[in-house]
Amino acid sequence: MTKKIFFTILIIVLLAVNIAFSFFSLRLDLSKGRVYSLSTSSKKILKSLDKKLTINFYASSTLPTRLLPLKRDVNDFLKEYQRNGQGKVEIKIFDPEKEEKAKENVQKEGLPQLQFSQLEKDKYAITNAYFGIVLNYQDKKEMIPQLSDLAGLEYNLSAKIYKLTKKELPKVLIFGKNYDFNPQIDDLYTFKKIIGEQVNFELKEDLTEIKLKDYSMVILFDNNQKEYTAEEKDKLFDYLKNGGKILAFVDGVWVNESLFTEEAKHNLFDFLKKTGITLNRDLILSTNAELVNFGNQSVQFIAPYPFWLKTNVFNQKSFYFNNVETMTFPWVSSLSLKTEKDWQTNPLVWSTTRSWEERLATESGGIVLNPQLISQPDPKKLKSFVLVAEAKNKNKGEIVLIPSTRFIQERYLSNRNNNLDL
Repeated sequence: MTKKIFFTILIIVLLAVNIAFSFFSLRLDLSKGRVYSLSTSSKKILKSLDKKLTINFYASSTLPTRLLPLKRDVNDFLKEYQRNGQGKVEIKIFDPEKEEKAKENVQKEGLPQLQFSQLEKDKYAITNAYFGIVLNYQDKKEMIPQLSDLAGLEYNLSAKIYKLTKKELPKVLIFGKNYDFNPQIDDLYTFKKIIGEQVNFELKEDLTEIKLKDYSMVILFDNNQKEYTAEEKDKLFDYLKNGGKILAFVDGVWVNESLFTEEAKHNLFDFLKKTGITLNRDLILSTNAELVNFGNQSVQFIAPYPFWLKTNVFNQKSFYFNNVETMTFPWVSSLSLKTEKDWQTNPLVWSTTRSWEERLATESGGIVLNPQLISQPDPKKLKSFVLVAEAKNKNKGEIVLIPSTRFIQERYLSNRNNNLDL
């Protein structure tokens, strides 16, 4: 499978399309995050159009006043798609409250009417309005039923255009994690929902009968329950040698639900080492840390937790990080890189230089995770550590390793990091 497919999937996650705001426009874009500019990835998707794409923007005149600036912004932003569509993108703007034909079309296309509440003359009023987008391409249709902000619009639009233009979506295997597709109990719900827009994915718990060559990519999650057999590891390595792509979330040290550390059970250390990546049995701490609530129902206090480190030190040669400002790694291990036969390794993410390491020593009771008992580091031992790395071979096989299984789990995601934007 092509490297292009691998890039698409990796950017989904770890998102599917990389929102790399690098567009040069005749008008200067000074907005935060350059939200009015199209990314390189979006422009590539638009260039792949064979037929005309119609983007119908339905916005009722009865929208609450607070949404009128967003309506104008969406209108302006859609023009960027038209401008970069090389004559194959048509934008149509409708007001179903004033245009009878538009009202018929919106009902025909199935766009839902929304309810909005707003304060008018010291009284709450409920209004019904349309505020969504319908995309038509050949005989296929995609929909964004409700617009809520401009920041995520490019991803949503480009993801749906990508889906419309693909005759067959890539087939991806997700292996080794909770498979309950339910927002209440599935700690990968958001991740699965996002990649489901871009690929056909399958969830498996056993590699024995699986033909890995049938998949464009394997996304592997450590759950500290499965120990891989020699046969399974050989199967994964052969998949890589023959051009396969693997995105792996694997811990060097396991942190259990009781917040005690233990040896990781996955037994993938030797497999990874064959690609030139050594997964260290340690946890990295940093003074640049996420704020965590350590309280209970009676007493609460929020403080930086060194084991949940934050970083903005990325490999600038990699376009994965063009729209990533910061990432949070809950209980992350470090990586060591070495050139192996037929493999080339590259670091992708580092911790800041104000970081230090705690090695697992089970005979002494493991690593102390209690924030009140964490020892101050020796200033001479503070340095930067590799947190994410990739290894490639001559057959275009590639593995990207993120040594933190909680990196994209529901309870660890927040609006303060770009983990899912990576």
